[in-house]
Amino acid sequence: MEKTSVKNLGELVRLAAKEQGAGIFVKEKDGADIREKTFADFYGDCRKVCGYLKPKGKVHTALIGGTSYNYLAARLGTVMGGNIAVPIDAQLSCEDVCELLNRADVSVLFYDSRFGKYLDEIKARCSRVTEFICLDSKGDGLDLADVIEASAPADPADVSPDEIAEIVYTSGTTGKSKGVMLSHGNYLDNTFCRDGEATPEDSILTVLPIHHVYCYTCDILLALRYGTTVCVNDSMMRIAQNMKLFKPTIMLLVPMIIATIYKQIKAAAAANPQIPVKMLASGVFGGRLKGIYSGGAYLDTQLIKAYAELGVTLAQGYGMTECSPRISSIKFDEGSFGDVGIIVNGCEVKTEDGELLVKSPSVMKGYYKDPEATAEALTPDGWLRTGDLGYVENNRIYITGRKKNLIILSNGENVSPEELENKFVSEEAVAEVLVYAEKETITAEIVPNPEYCAGMTAEEIANTVKEIIARINKSLSTAKAIRRIRIRNTEFEKTTSKKIKRSQSVKGELV
Repeated sequence: MEKTSVKNLGELVRLAAKEQGAGIFVKEKDGADIREKTFADFYGDCRKVCGYLKPKGKVHTALIGGTSYNYLAARLGTVMGGNIAVPIDAQLSCEDVCELLNRADVSVLFYDSRFGKYLDEIKARCSRVTEFICLDSKGDGLDLADVIEASAPADPADVSPDEIAEIVYTSGTTGKSKGVMLSHGNYLDNTFCRDGEATPEDSILTVLPIHHVYCYTCDILLALRYGTTVCVNDSMMRIAQNMKLFKPTIMLLVPMIIATIYKQIKAAAAANPQIPVKMLASGVFGGRLKGIYSGGAYLDTQLIKAYAELGVTLAQGYGMTECSPRISSIKFDEGSFGDVGIIVNGCEVKTEDGELLVKSPSVMKGYYKDPEATAEALTPDGWLRTGDLGYVENNRIYITGRKKNLIILSNGENVSPEELENKFVSEEAVAEVLVYAEKETITAEIVPNPEYCAGMTAEEIANTVKEIIARINKSLSTAKAIRRIRIRNTEFEKTTSKKIKRSQSVKGELV
């Protein structure tokens, strides 16, 4: 599919059906069976959703639920008609969901039946929401099957690339979430910003939350572009089972999941020393895996090397919701050198005072009903302030930290807490770490790994942590050395995307 032939997301769905027709777009579990839907099926059902919404005028339609064929049909059927989709984080509380529905001016809600318990409160607190459509046919009242059966299909509207397709709320580690306005053109530019990433013979096991732009663009929209099959992982608890069932060739994961899978493989290898570890790993991944794309957080280079020993390539990319999301990426044959990928086509990157700025057709239109935040994020000439510290070398991006987290000591020294936190990634005794300045003293607050430290006394744990800190400090300049240690016995509070909230108060005990 050529970028020049696609004007909007509705056209992307239509052309995918034209080019791939009977090819399988989605595979998902249906009890003990696997249900398959073709690209033609998907286009037809999106047209039905589009036809259902057409008489209502231009509406804002929210979706809350996990990845499913029905969810995707509702989401792309919405934007196909020129309406605006608002994907909601399914891990939010009902109070937070209501707040976002009101802020985004939502009038139609598609929901998984497990969120039916929210409906009474939503109806009481969100007067603008007047229609509720259950995605999985297990709720009371109208469901998507009814909509598809009763509605006349409508062709994709003649939507300009500049029109807003979605309002996607961020889940930052500090501050209030912001509604990122992404246009049809933003999404399409990011979908076509690199070539040769997949083929119709490939299959993707989609694991990450579907409200995240990383998952939506790089799993779903790229699958429509390349004619790739999307296999739905129905639970984070069944990733291993579903890898064996669907036998994916490509996966998109975050470092936390990548590290967890590696630990499971190593444990299985220790329990089965007679099986070569590469053979064992191949079986875990289903036997067809080409590689794994990583994003969302720092990926330890030691983990890249460890997976290479298993015969699996890890390719790290970099992006943000405000850029639809990709700013850089690496294909499986391009190698990683401590960077976060090669700058994608059509994207410019520069630095100002150490901060990375980006200009690209993928960059958002702004934050919904928030001109002040928009002015802070976008320069008058269209550059997006990423908030990330880093540099560019040989067209590859290197990240050193977050600008808002930068520790500025009284001697003028700038210290990136992320740079120090990344030093702990390979330390088995450490489950979580947060670095910050406490009264001008660089402090590491640590959650010990309960499995590694099982049976150890508090003093033994403290000594183990001190040894780790001493070893790490040897690799740091004097100004960056960690001088204070706190140990806590509870996990840090996190966002729904599993990033530690940096604004929380200190709770660890000094050691």
